[in-house]
Amino acid sequence: MNPRFLMLEVTRAVRSTRYLIFTVVLPAVMFLLFLNLYGGQGGSFPNGLPVRTSLMMNMALFGVLSGPLAVGARIAVERGSGWQRQLRLTPLSGTGYLLTKGALGMLVALPAVVLVSFIGGVFEGVELEPLQWLALEGTLWLAALPFVLLGIVVGLVSSPDGMQAVTGGVSMVFGLLGGIWIPADVAPGWLRGVMEVLPVYWVKELAQAPLVPGVNVPMALLVVGAWVAGLGLVAARRFRAQA
Repeated sequence: MNPRFLMLEVTRAVRSTRYLIFTVVLPAVMFLLFLNLYGGQGGSFPNGLPVRTSLMMNMALFGVLSGPLAVGARIAVERGSGWQRQLRLTPLSGTGYLLTKGALGMLVALPAVVLVSFIGGVFEGVELEPLQWLALEGTLWLAALPFVLLGIVVGLVSSPDGMQAVTGGVSMVFGLLGGIWIPADVAPGWLRGVMEVLPVYWVKELAQAPLVPGVNVPMALLVVGAWVAGLGLVAARRFRAQA
């Protein structure tokens, strides 16, 4: 990984109005909106997790998903413009390119987690112990890895013209069927079965493990790990095919 190239990529990301609006501001706005609709009266789900805490996690996950997909969209644009071919003429290796994009994906996923959690803890009455906050924030951020790889795969397989439709469709499918827009606690049985195939559901399970009993942590790690391994393999093969 090239630190200078990474800093250039980070600078490009934070200067992007689209990134700031859709991956940082929008999750916070949606958190406040859903809180007013569903969580304003308090209450808890059957597992004991307060509704407002669950909504906070969901919207932080929305940002964790959206940020890396934005990185994937940039990869598709770079492929179409010939920028990737230009980079191959530099000392930057293909592995370095992918590692830099992966690191960028992890970095752009972090602001939404911090902002949504800050709003929840300071303004909306989400009460957790310091260690619980640390575990929650760390898990949500580290578990962005499968979505980072998903964004890279999307960027490597989609065309510049179709990348907006692809990233929008992926975001909708993972958000709706993964439990972001419909909490798994209130989903019908058939939908719950679909959710348990996707990494979004298990990432939230890992995040709430320090807060509620009964979370199947080994299964969560297994599913998330399988997604990471599978997406990593697809990304590596696709990138080598384009070299």
